[in-house]
Amino acid sequence: MKPARIAFAFVASTLLVATLGGCAALQSLSPNVSSEIFATKSDFTTAATSAFGSPAWIPADATTIRVDYETDGSGAILTFTSKKHFADGTCTASAPVPKPPIQDSWWPADTVPASAVSCPGGWHAFALGDQVYAAKGQSPS
Repeated sequence: MKPARIAFAFVASTLLVATLGGCAALQSLSPNVSSEIFATKSDFTTAATSAFGSPAWIPADATTIRVDYETDGSGAILTFTSKKHFADGTCTASAPVPKPPIQDSWWPADTVPASAVSCPGGWHAFALGDQVYAAKGQSPS
């Protein structure tokens, strides 16, 4: 085989491996996460939330409900504004502060309280003022 053909084969093989390897690496760095924003609790219907489960513990006065969820159903984080914080009779048991399985700029980093509450559906939640934050499918410690 001539040196030019060997060089061409080497370069072509290298580019192919880099391209295919780069795609796999890129996929692993960008998990399948989707986001939704709902104006009010009435927009937060079972059909609209089927990908991550409709948290029944969100109170009727909740507004600006924002949720990020893994499309495989393995985890989600959400936040909303509410003076009530939780629907009556829900989220009463003490629980550890959730470690979010998904990172987003709106999740508080340094101002989390010492404890949270356990809510139906596997959610752990806490409130900072009238802003409520919750996570399910928490990341390992």
